[in-house]
Amino acid sequence: MSKKDIIFSVIIGLLIGFLIWPLWLNLGVLLNYWSYRWVVVIVCPVIAILVVIVAFWLRKISAVIWQFAKYALVGVLNTLLDFGILNLLSYVTKIYQGGWIIFFNFFSFFIANINSYFWNKYWTFDRGDKAKTQEFAKFFVVSLIGFGLNSFVLWAITSVSPLMNLTPPQWENVGKLGGTIVSLIWNFVGYKIFVFKK
Repeated sequence: MSKKDIIFSVIIGLLIGFLIWPLWLNLGVLLNYWSYRWVVVIVCPVIAILVVIVAFWLRKISAVIWQFAKYALVGVLNTLLDFGILNLLSYVTKIYQGGWIIFFNFFSFFIANINSYFWNKYWTFDRGDKAKTQEFAKFFVVSLIGFGLNSFVLWAITSVSPLMNLTPPQWENVGKLGGTIVSLIWNFVGYKIFVFKK
């Protein structure tokens, strides 16, 4: 494990801690305890470091565990960046379904995927060479398919009336979570096989 791994895990943990806030704001979670929001900014980097340490130790079993752990941390960061932007836009506009939700989703997914490209290239898959047009094009195609899967699941779920007495923001996040799970699996396979293969 290198110094870079520790520094990157701390940075990712800090960003995750801050990106939880728009989600909580839109969902109305912990508003009575808003002053405690800083706790996650302290706890998340510690958790990220622990994940990296455990994964580094488990890499003796399989190198894929080490790589997947870094991918998972980057994935949590990108997911919260995606969720954070979507929730912030929905909170400001009070739009939780329909065509606008797909536009909001495109914007949040696009920003998260640009972030994903650089973290995955330079840390997860450790491809330190300069970005190549062909590599970025493959990344974009894999991500675009992932966006399509993500948006379809989000749209399909938000088009149905909320179940279990969920509020529109909660139901939106159920849809986003479903889409994220589908696209997360697709993206990992696509990035490993098509984009960052060695």
